[in-house]
Amino acid sequence: MSRAAARPPIALGALLIVGVVGWIGLIWIGASLYASTPPKAGFDLELLLGAGRDVVAGRSPYDPALVAGVAPVAESLFYSYPPVVAQAMVLVAWIPSPVALVAWDLAAVAGLAVIAAALGRRLAPARPTASIVIPVVALAPLCFPFAIGLLFGNLDVFFPLLYGAMLLAVMPGTSSAAADRAGGVALAAASIAKLHPASLVAWFGVRGLGRDRRSARVLAVAVVLGAGLFAVSLLVFGVATWADYLAVVRAGSNADLVDVRNAGPAVQLALLLGQDDRFARTAQIAVTATVLVITVLAARRGGDPVERLAWAAAASLATLPVTWFHYPSALIPFGLAALLRSSGTPAAGAVRGWIAGALVMAALAIAILPLLWLAIGLVLVAVRLSRTDAATAAAKAEPAA
Repeated sequence: MSRAAARPPIALGALLIVGVVGWIGLIWIGASLYASTPPKAGFDLELLLGAGRDVVAGRSPYDPALVAGVAPVAESLFYSYPPVVAQAMVLVAWIPSPVALVAWDLAAVAGLAVIAAALGRRLAPARPTASIVIPVVALAPLCFPFAIGLLFGNLDVFFPLLYGAMLLAVMPGTSSAAADRAGGVALAAASIAKLHPASLVAWFGVRGLGRDRRSARVLAVAVVLGAGLFAVSLLVFGVATWADYLAVVRAGSNADLVDVRNAGPAVQLALLLGQDDRFARTAQIAVTATVLVITVLAARRGGDPVERLAWAAAASLATLPVTWFHYPSALIPFGLAALLRSSGTPAAGAVRGWIAGALVMAALAIAILPLLWLAIGLVLVAVRLSRTDAATAAAKAEPAA
């Protein structure tokens, strides 16, 4: 057997060893945190389960104090998602919390594996799917934003699946009605669940107006699904919960934002300058405006749609004043796309280096939070370096497919 032929199994074996160690460590940390009183793991999921149980019991999922207008602290634990999320959690609210956390995390990892497999089929069809999926799943604990999301049981652990579905819907190649529908469902689900991804509606909208039919179809599915869910929510559960939600949103607009755990650019600038919440709220106006400008500029026709959506996806993390550490897990599909489409090209080594650097910066961001934005920037660099002439040509030839 030649040395070249022996490398893939050896490399895969090394990744498996790293993966086993990483997963053992993450599971041990999770079990230790969950065993504490009160549990320090799974608390985000517990909020969702509690909201679902409130709906089952006929109660509002929102804290009465927030509904009454008491301003919360941004990092405190309270249910603030739209009513549709709590109403959807009714389906799983009966599951015991420890079992629900395990099932939640397994589903999130499965979603990551599905996106890795789909990207592999699109960008590296000659490679066995297992040779792509196994390393991705093995290294998932080393992507600290994703790993932290798993420990917390946060909704963001499903964002690699949702953002990945949106990416597949606009990627150059054979047009697929199923991919377009999946992208629309993902856009609606992400925007409804967490609100900040709603800036991506503008990206698909601008491209749709520019006669990109695939983006128009994605947007149409998202709008129809979103309107349908809103209608069902009103018909089945009534208006009162939505009234409570609006009251919580009003109370949240006065929340204390400036906290060292909040990675939002406006908050980090306020911390750097020793300013208060008023400064952060004012600065956020400029940040949100910048997000929208980046999103619209990135939606222009032509060029590489993978890079353009990557810019819009990165910008979406700063749409609102609060950006938590686990948010950048949404960019995992773009990093995977960069690695896959650069494989076998002169840029492959550089792309791997930039992605590795992004993982390192994300890990260091636990101690120095602004490095999280540097990690995001390194992913964008990797995506840009991974562009190929074939991909750019396909994108230019396919704007109205």
